Amino acid sequence: GEQQQRTAKRKSQRANAVKPASADAADIVPIERDNPVPVPPFWGSRTITAIPPREVFGYINEVALFTGQWGYKRKSMSGDEYERLLDEKARPVFADLQRRAIAEGFIAPKVVYGYFPVQSDGDALIVYRPDNFATGSLKPTATPVQWLRFSFPRQQGRRRLCISDFFRPVDSGEFDVLGVQLVTVGDRATEIAETLRAENRYQDYLYLHGFGVESAEGLAEMWHKRMRQELGFSAEDAPDIRKIFQQGYRGSRYSFGYPACPNLEDRAKIAELLSPDQIGVQLSENYMLIPEQSTDALIVHHPRAKYFDVD
Repeated sequence: GEQQQRTAKRKSQRANAVKPASADAADIVPIERDNPVPVPPFWGSRTITAIPPREVFGYINEVALFTGQWGYKRKSMSGDEYERLLDEKARPVFADLQRRAIAEGFIAPKVVYGYFPVQSDGDALIVYRPDNFATGSLKPTATPVQWLRFSFPRQQGRRRLCISDFFRPVDSGEFDVLGVQLVTVGDRATEIAETLRAENRYQDYLYLHGFGVESAEGLAEMWHKRMRQELGFSAEDAPDIRKIFQQGYRGSRYSFGYPACPNLEDRAKIAELLSPDQIGVQLSENYMLIPEQSTDALIVHHPRAKYFDVD
């Protein structure tokens, strides 16, 4: 009957359908590579050590601190009740830790960061030595020399994204710019926190440790904003800091260990690019940053770049 005809028709349509030539889903729109590439203010890396902690504290994500680090969960409270709890319990501790950090100097923000000429090659990103690039130009003055390569995983399903997709490919003949940053608030907060833990002052330990972690995150957020300013598109930033914490800006900041760039060994390449020992940061043998309150990231300027999972 009619049902069988329809089934047969669907079968033949499926059999004769034009299959995508690659494993990509047919309806995936490739990332445009014609976005203007911003010109960095310098090539290579710089070290910044005179950063007042007070500036960093404005970039601390209260939700991450109060809920994630300190465990103040809303549970069944109304919004008003939860705000009252935070006003009575969490915010005074936060204010006190900021005051103490400034007075006692246990948050010492330092940054090493830079801009590097790159091109993508499939799933890889080739980083060139900055020497053959003049300040203020994306065109090399001599044949660029490959410095190192990052290899990134590609999503299997969905948009089949890979970090390398956000950069000009080798065959375009054009060069792109990769930002890299590594920030630390030093090891004093960690040392004091460990002392508290040894004294079984567990609540105080939790407060200070969480504050140290989120201070480092705040510094990374603040410095990412500085880099967007230097690259000339911070005008696109959301005016509300809470939107900034939800990536309300152009591009993205990818840290090692997260799905889009899971290889912690790649930190050795970051160390080669930035020499973080200048700000007192070392890599442990299993590629953790020491001191612990430190964080690194690749800064991608492409407007389509956001967080994604690689399954």
